[in-house]
Amino acid sequence: MRYLKAFIIGLLALVSVVFVIENIEVLRQTIQLRLNLYFAKIETTPLEVWVLTILSFALGAALVLIYFVYDHIRHRQVIRQLRQNMEIMEMELKRAGVPVEAAPAGTEAHPEYTAK
Repeated sequence: MRYLKAFIIGLLALVSVVFVIENIEVLRQTIQLRLNLYFAKIETTPLEVWVLTILSFALGAALVLIYFVYDHIRHRQVIRQLRQNMEIMEMELKRAGVPVEAAPAGTEAHPEYTAK
């Protein structure tokens, strides 16, 4: 799997280089972006297309990174809450006199999680 991932990344890099070489004239053209609102007019300095492409990619990558960090933090909170719930349930089972290590009726305990 590691070699397949390296091969795919290398292939994408090669395709990117070929794309840039074949379109160098178009990528060197300059454009100016404008936003005309009723109360404000915003214009950028003239940018080459390749700069705009890289900035767009970087903005997209930053937004994806922010989303995944948020998602990771949210999942960690859910896991923490579920672990607290498990601890509370184990204490209730101990108070009721039920052995905590026993699997629920009708299910088989996974060998990885059973005590050795």
